[in-house]
Amino acid sequence: MSQKPATASRSTLVLMAATSLSRILGFVRNAVVGALFGQTWKADVLNAVFNIPFNLRKLMAEGALSTAFIPVLAQSIEEDPTLQKSKDLARSILTFQLLILTPLILLAILFAAPIISLLAPFSVPEKQLLAVHLFRWFILYLVLVSVAAVLMAVLNTHHHFGSPAVSPILFSISVIGFLIWLYPTMNVDAQIPGVLIGGLAQVIFQGFFFKKIGYSFKPKRHFWTPELKKTIKNWLPALSISGIALISQQISISLAALLPEGSVSSLMNAIVFWQLPNGVLAASIVTVYFPRMSRQVAQKDWEGVSRSMTQGLEFQALLLIPAGFLMALFSGPLISLAFQRQNFTFADTQVTSSVLSILSWGLFTSGLFNYLQRFFFSQGNFRTPFWVNIVWASVDLVVSVILMNTPLHVLGLAWGTVVSFFVSSVVMLLLAWKTLDKKRLQEYLLFILKVILSLLPAWGLWVFLYHFTGVWWSKGLTLLSVGIFVGEGLATFGLILLVLILLGIRPWRMLRRNPKEENPA
Repeated sequence: MSQKPATASRSTLVLMAATSLSRILGFVRNAVVGALFGQTWKADVLNAVFNIPFNLRKLMAEGALSTAFIPVLAQSIEEDPTLQKSKDLARSILTFQLLILTPLILLAILFAAPIISLLAPFSVPEKQLLAVHLFRWFILYLVLVSVAAVLMAVLNTHHHFGSPAVSPILFSISVIGFLIWLYPTMNVDAQIPGVLIGGLAQVIFQGFFFKKIGYSFKPKRHFWTPELKKTIKNWLPALSISGIALISQQISISLAALLPEGSVSSLMNAIVFWQLPNGVLAASIVTVYFPRMSRQVAQKDWEGVSRSMTQGLEFQALLLIPAGFLMALFSGPLISLAFQRQNFTFADTQVTSSVLSILSWGLFTSGLFNYLQRFFFSQGNFRTPFWVNIVWASVDLVVSVILMNTPLHVLGLAWGTVVSFFVSSVVMLLLAWKTLDKKRLQEYLLFILKVILSLLPAWGLWVFLYHFTGVWWSKGLTLLSVGIFVGEGLATFGLILLVLILLGIRPWRMLRRNPKEENPA
């Protein structure tokens, strides 16, 4: 059952490739919404309500519960190679989830109006009524995604990364397909069957592989086992951590709802693009290295934990720093080519691309922050991430509230995100390295500096090209704009890669290095 450490880097790239299509389809969904509704009040309501169950899943699904579940599951696998203990734990978790979620969903449907008034406080009654209606349907998705998250955690801990990465593709296809098919007759309601059928498809698809490795969906009558107790003990502090993140993100949506019309959609559309490299790159690294570190902690292989952490951080820097830089440079063309059609105007592109450009500068620190949390979680340390999350949420709220009341408006919310992730990731990195070799921290900081230096010539090239081409993306998606985008993008990326090589960083060596190697160059 064990995965050789040398394969972790390759597993990360395989997972990135599988996740890419899912994330691309995610912003295709937003592009479809943008084309059908523009950045009108209906789009604002649809995006705001659609975001609520996606945030709640961080408490009952892919966030807090999976974070608490994976280290205990990894330990169970190590202690009992027959897998009986881990199989019982998976059944216990699924039973526990349904017992908790069923009454919560019923209460959410019953009290939908006050919940929407709190989470998405639209001032116009028509907006509020539509939000309540959509919420009562979308909240059902929480049950499906919670079950799917347990299946994903089990498969990932057994080093099966393909099917969990592919299953969100089914969800996105369902949402997009139903939205296009039923929009003429159902309008905004067209997304309801897409969300629910897509969620069910995720469970069925992963369930096949879940059962193939010997696990079962059968509810466990006596589910309160020692392993479940340990999971719940971890889950409660993880829940508080995810709760902080959930509240902070929901506050951002609520603040955007108080700003001029279109602010919610601008923020959400920019976040979809921002989450593309976050999901493909940052989340893929976490998905591979978190179970790996958890297994190493269970084996008390502290040298292996240190090595895995360092390798993961190097991947974060090598991939996310250039990705954030490129996204900031090409934010205008990205939004224009993806969204600007029908009711989505060039003015909408300008606002949304400005938000995306600002968020891009927080891409690396966001990934760093989330990865370092998993480093502490793998050791059963939830106290440190909890207090750092308090710092993160506080900084985000203060900066956002101050800047949104300036002419920046929604751009101020983006700056709040960037500043808070920078501050909290620095704090988290310094705390993490208290338990590791200080020499590794120095080498890592030097590695980051080299990656940043590799961007300077590319920035000069972009300024040079912009001088001759101007705002070539103003007409939206055309054959000429696609050609210029591909040409400038490849030239800029190629220059970054060339300078990285000149600085002694060869990415391909990171893929085939021996697990005991520390230097990626």
